[in-house]
Amino acid sequence: MINARIWCLPVLHRRTFSGTPRLERRRKLQETDAAPRSSPITAFFISDKQWAHDVIEVSGLSKSSDGRKTVIFHANPGNGVLTESLLELCDHKQIAWEPRKIYQDYLKSLTEVHGRTFAFCRYSFAKNNQFKILDEVFTEGETTDDARYLAKIVGNVPEMYSFIPKLVLSLYGDCALRLRRFDVIEPILIVTGFEYRLMTESRHLWQKAKHTRTAMYELFLKTELLKTVPLLAFNHGKQLVLRSTIFDYDRENLYIVRLSLREDLDAVHGREDIVGLLLLLKVISTMKAHRVIPAMERLCPNIGLSLLELGISMMDRICDIPVNMWPEIYQAVSSSSNFSCSPLYHIFQQKLHTVVPV
Repeated sequence: MINARIWCLPVLHRRTFSGTPRLERRRKLQETDAAPRSSPITAFFISDKQWAHDVIEVSGLSKSSDGRKTVIFHANPGNGVLTESLLELCDHKQIAWEPRKIYQDYLKSLTEVHGRTFAFCRYSFAKNNQFKILDEVFTEGETTDDARYLAKIVGNVPEMYSFIPKLVLSLYGDCALRLRRFDVIEPILIVTGFEYRLMTESRHLWQKAKHTRTAMYELFLKTELLKTVPLLAFNHGKQLVLRSTIFDYDRENLYIVRLSLREDLDAVHGREDIVGLLLLLKVISTMKAHRVIPAMERLCPNIGLSLLELGISMMDRICDIPVNMWPEIYQAVSSSSNFSCSPLYHIFQQKLHTVVPV
């Protein structure tokens, strides 16, 4: 009887007090302990010098543009040869964001050698408050306000889920982001075949992929393929195991892509609309199997009639709605008389900091 009580109590607690923070944390810890532990490689960099030179050539990293001064931002460069090759080939100011401690002594040595040309930050590139490091590569009194500057972002950004919304806002000219201090922003990213398919086939993968950025690629960004590079040209190439997923993608190569802003999104005007649409996409990405009108009625009462007028039926699920219709849906919701006191409005206020950095 004593043993039976001991074994039954945790089950009783979970059923009776589901949602209690203390017990929920305990359950998650138990599940984590039971799962096999692994140490995935979160970022990769080119370790082959010839491939590094090829990437520099095809992406124009060593060149300037229209008389603008260039600053190169390295996202997770590790101790790859891309950084050193650029220091050899051009005199652009360069900054590296590298949170992994194993590579920081190497990058510190580059900072000591190259002085005002090169600096590095110990934190993630996606964190907006780390852009104060710009002061370390500009001479006293020199700022990005004194001349036209081109910011070239190169490397791998593991935190794509948080980086892409901030990139969209920066490209649209959001002055709240320090990256917007530059006249032109040119992201040149190293991505997996998985991410490349999300970028280029987002319209078709919208129903399968739960990632919010799938819709962002479709609505806001254009993708230009610059080059494919064999996996073995990167660090840990032999050990790098790419994630399996519900759709196939190239596991033999990584992709060098250039992102730019789409100019055909007529339904979005200004920063407020962009932020609102990003927040709406974030909310609906977790409920794609739900019927659109009932789900949106719960989020914003009395919006159903407006959605019917847009051609949405009572049987349509969220995943059935084409990505390019969501700007119209957002406009209908945000202009509703009930929006300011709706649950969706309060969700927006809670999630605002995840899209717009402080």
